[in-house]
Amino acid sequence: MKAKPKGPKYRNLHARGETIYYEREAHGKRVKKSLETNDWTAAAARRDLYEESKGITLTGALPDEVPLFADFAKRYLEEDTAHLAPSTRHDRPLYLRPDGPLLRRLGALPIDEITPPLLRTFWNEEITAKALSAQTGRHYVNVLAAVLGYAVDLGLLGASPVAAFRETLRRRSRTKRGRAEATSGRQIRPIERPQEIAALLEAARVEGPLPFALVTTLLDSGLRFGEALGLTWGQVAWGTDENDPGRGLVIDRSRPRGGEDDLTKSGRARRVALSRRLRFAMAELYHARFKPGPEVRLFGGVNPRNFRAREWRRICGRAGIGHRAPKDLRDTFASQLLTAGVQLGYVSQQLGHSDVSVTARHYARWAGGDEYRAPLTIESGEVPADLLARLVVTVGDLNSHHIPTSDTELSDDAFASDSGNTSDDAGITRRRGGDPGAIRTRDPQLRRLVLYPD
Repeated sequence: MKAKPKGPKYRNLHARGETIYYEREAHGKRVKKSLETNDWTAAAARRDLYEESKGITLTGALPDEVPLFADFAKRYLEEDTAHLAPSTRHDRPLYLRPDGPLLRRLGALPIDEITPPLLRTFWNEEITAKALSAQTGRHYVNVLAAVLGYAVDLGLLGASPVAAFRETLRRRSRTKRGRAEATSGRQIRPIERPQEIAALLEAARVEGPLPFALVTTLLDSGLRFGEALGLTWGQVAWGTDENDPGRGLVIDRSRPRGGEDDLTKSGRARRVALSRRLRFAMAELYHARFKPGPEVRLFGGVNPRNFRAREWRRICGRAGIGHRAPKDLRDTFASQLLTAGVQLGYVSQQLGHSDVSVTARHYARWAGGDEYRAPLTIESGEVPADLLARLVVTVGDLNSHHIPTSDTELSDDAFASDSGNTSDDAGITRRRGGDPGAIRTRDPQLRRLVLYPD
């Protein structure tokens, strides 16, 4: 017996031994009939005759059994979302809420009456007319495709109309406006002025050890916010000292929106280099938290929404850089390294992109050009992320701001185990000239690093 040919002509046909059967589910009822042949073409013809004699439509259900889109959307949410990522599973009910565009426009229709022309009307009236972005519209289309795809899986629908409608969207994207909306990097907004980066870090430092460590993590490692929130102390490889190029972060999980642990966006683990500046910020937080265990999260108490509305807003205001999103720090990491001549493949791996072409599309503006730029030299003990700390600040009072990067500016027992020397005298380090933030000593009562800026 030959293998089943591909194509919609042979829908709902299944081989059982040497015989082909017609099988499908219609609103909870299972239909199964032997077509008494082992020839796929003959089986398809007999299937059509059987459906015609029984009054079964292309949807696989009797005409009065085709579910309404609103009813089937509820079934989809109950039965076919368990495999989705936590953040996606959280968002699906929002896209399928009763007062949302999908259910408001399509909810009262049987699923077999949703056609490509109807979807074009939906797009024009709900997306284009309301000035929503094409990306937002595609999110709704993707949810619709998932719901109708589940209907196809159950045999309630012969084929989804979304595929044909997506072809319409592809044709629209070839227009001048469509190309502008589809341009990769439209929402990439790195902080390009060194003065603003320095001001941002100084403002984060004033906010406290935890905000400073979080902001520095996003800037110097290029992690996604959820990946930073998923970090535990056991994932930090300190190295023997700040000159050990093997220092790094093991990124094998993410907490999108601060929720439960999930895989990274690419589904793969990676190792991200640890800059000296970030190593210092994490060490400072490590001691402020009394040397927590390896399973404890670095930023476990951070609520992403509250952080953006409170600490992050204060940091941006204090730095005088206007409205920024935390994601801009990831874009700053990538764009600055590419501008410094770091290889595209390395930056792509550090960012955790699924393919280097993704990085090239997003950061094409900084990935090169017609003019040759000599790459910056990595000095002994440095990793590429240390190039960000080399950005020269030359404007106004920013020239006096100092963000420490080395172990000498922490206590002598900064990376020692709890059994090591913890005397107060061993924790005093002074820098020449009384620079701002230069005096760091142990608070004998709180047992943590205390900063004394001017």
